[in-house]
Amino acid sequence: MPDDRPPRCRPLPAHVVEAVAAAGPELSHPELLDRLDRALAALPAPERAAVVAAHGYAEGPVGAAMELDSEIADADALARNGLQLLRAALAEVEP
Repeated sequence: MPDDRPPRCRPLPAHVVEAVAAAGPELSHPELLDRLDRALAALPAPERAAVVAAHGYAEGPVGAAMELDSEIADADALARNGLQLLRAALAEVEP
C-alpha cells in the first residue's frame, strides 16, 4: 500500500516529539511520529514550513523567513498561525 503522506524535508528534533507526547495520551514513538506527521500534513504549506523552521528547528522567525523567502514579520505571523492550526490538527488526529 503506497504512503500518501508528503515526505519530511528534515528529521524532527526530539523536543518537537516530546511536546506532542505531553499533549496527548501515552503513545509509542512510532505512533507519536505518525500522529505528528498527519497533523503537520493537515497544515497549509506556508504555515507548515514556518512552524517547522521557527519552532521545530528553533530558528525563530528569521529561519522561517529564510525558509519562505519572506519578510520576518510575515513569517512570524505564519508560524504563530501555524502553531494554532497544528494544535487544532493534533486535537483532531486520532491516536
